[in-house]
Amino acid sequence: MKKIDVNCLVGNWPFRKIRKITFNDLKSIHEVNNMEYGYVSSLNSIFYNDPFEGDQDLHEIIKGTPYKHVLTVNPELPWFIDDIEEGIKLFDIKGVRIYPGYHGYTLDNQPVERLCRILAEKKLPLFITIRMEDERLNYLFQPRGIDKAELSHFLESHPENTVILLSIRYGEIMNIKDIINSRRNVFVDTSGFKDLLFIIEKLTKVVDHRKILYGSNHPLYCMKSTILLVEKAEVDSSVKEDIFYNNVRNILG
Repeated sequence: MKKIDVNCLVGNWPFRKIRKITFNDLKSIHEVNNMEYGYVSSLNSIFYNDPFEGDQDLHEIIKGTPYKHVLTVNPELPWFIDDIEEGIKLFDIKGVRIYPGYHGYTLDNQPVERLCRILAEKKLPLFITIRMEDERLNYLFQPRGIDKAELSHFLESHPENTVILLSIRYGEIMNIKDIINSRRNVFVDTSGFKDLLFIIEKLTKVVDHRKILYGSNHPLYCMKSTILLVEKAEVDSSVKEDIFYNNVRNILG
């Protein structure tokens, strides 16, 4: 069964030792698990004063490969629109990823409004990072959480934007399932499905499975566990094929 990883990263994580952090590590794990490619972001860019520097490095690493570059943006920085323009021109980016929790802003502020306008104009998807890892590991740094009201209001206010919610939990999806089902361009990835057993089975009963994309959150999460979550689910094989491959191809090309 062919697969595409919509949520993978390359780079250093400052809070704990991660061993498989290079692009070669990512490619090797993907090849073993029959992944054709991934939508990859820079872990370094999250913590750089200028995220673009990390994306310049990432571009040099992945150029000439089938991997798709997702640009990291902090809309609180005054030059973020220039970064998007340069990312399109220089890196052929396929999306923009934001980290409200780590960069300390809410989704209803004016810079995010500007970001959404330019992404709609450029027809680029917005990847929203709900979390990076289990909150119990956040003892050195406490990223801001995104609550139901904030996320619901954002999605309702931006029907023109394709939005992919990364590392979102089952309970959080239940809070906004009506918005997800009613919108043609709101999606979730599988990397956050860690708060309940049989999540794929339960989720596909209430959310259109075409809204679910496979994502690993490698290297912070174990890729094999996220793959098995889908592979071992008691759902039709066509549903698994859509989650692993077809949905991403239909949505992102």
